[in-house]
Amino acid sequence: MNTEPTRPGETPGEEPTLIGAGLRPVEDRVRRALDAEARSITPTDRLGAILADAHASDESSWGAGTGAGPGSRRHRWLVPAVAAAAAVLVAGTVWAVNRPSAPTPPVAGTPTAVATSTARASTPTSSGAPSSVPTRTAQRPTSPATTALPPPATTTASVPVYYLGPVVAGSDQLRLFREFVSTGVTTPVTGEARALAALRLATGTPPKGSSYAFAWSGVTVQSVTIGPGAITVRLSSGTTSTDSLAAEQLGWTAQAAAGTARPVRFELADGGNEVSPGHPVSASFTRPTDPMTVLDQVAPVWVDEPARGSAVKAGARLTVKGVASTFEATVEWELLRDGQRVDHGFTTASVGAPDRGTYRFTTKTSLAPGAYVVRVFASSAKDGSPIAEQLVPVTAR
Repeated sequence: MNTEPTRPGETPGEEPTLIGAGLRPVEDRVRRALDAEARSITPTDRLGAILADAHASDESSWGAGTGAGPGSRRHRWLVPAVAAAAAVLVAGTVWAVNRPSAPTPPVAGTPTAVATSTARASTPTSSGAPSSVPTRTAQRPTSPATTALPPPATTTASVPVYYLGPVVAGSDQLRLFREFVSTGVTTPVTGEARALAALRLATGTPPKGSSYAFAWSGVTVQSVTIGPGAITVRLSSGTTSTDSLAAEQLGWTAQAAAGTARPVRFELADGGNEVSPGHPVSASFTRPTDPMTVLDQVAPVWVDEPARGSAVKAGARLTVKGVASTFEATVEWELLRDGQRVDHGFTTASVGAPDRGTYRFTTKTSLAPGAYVVRVFASSAKDGSPIAEQLVPVTAR
């Protein structure tokens, strides 16, 4: 009897099964192990014992040296039955040795690498024979989608902004002018939010049509923090402008918008040493309280209402409000249309120079629809020439 394992496909008439070159060494080891296990089994010679018992029974039934008798018909089936049992035993042993191994279950994919199984029956192996072993293709993990944060909510608010400009047109004497500007402010509207919005206007492009200086070109206001002892303003860098009041412009704006007179400290993101020429980053800005020092920094005449570029009611007279520091508290005004004066007058502030007082006046005539310029100014007591002015364009609708 041949107990040598037979590979699938070597038996004549059997459909060949293609095995990948990568699995052939494993298959050989498994078959050798099963063959060794089968060879270690030593069945007892039950066939000889059964045949001996059968012959003994025949001799007792037939009688010694006698021919066939009735007993021979009863026990004639026993020999072929024993032979058949032996054949079944041998066939079962051969099948157990040569039965194909159970297929290996697929490997489960991990959450980060999804594997797909695809059969590639025509892929050649290293021996040149095609392989029908399924191959697993790992897909790249999908990156989580980036969720863009919504922009912060804003509301429109009026904030005080200080601009740097000439006291009168054509003058090289620069002072700070306060204007109230409507702009977007992040909510909730805090002192820090108002100060940040106002400072970004102060360092941005000056209002169209104004004569204000642009002292902070290329500089960005990054943040404003109001602490218990100071307002901290973080800038992208200092300015190279030689305007002497560039740093004071931001100091006045920060304090006015934040609603506190706490000192203003500056931080420069680029590690610079000067906020502006002559103003080291280590120094804090404090608003002056002496009236003469204040006049050295701020313009003598401000217009608070109406705001620059605002729409006013046509068919009605216009009311103007502001702050002034003039000789004997005298404040002059005129209303211009297309460069021509259509109305004029004067009023008195609540206090005269060097202190600063409030003023208010109303035009004598009603405004027809159209564009106007409100000019508020102070004249020299010596020769009547203008020594301070503020011009605000409005539109009557």
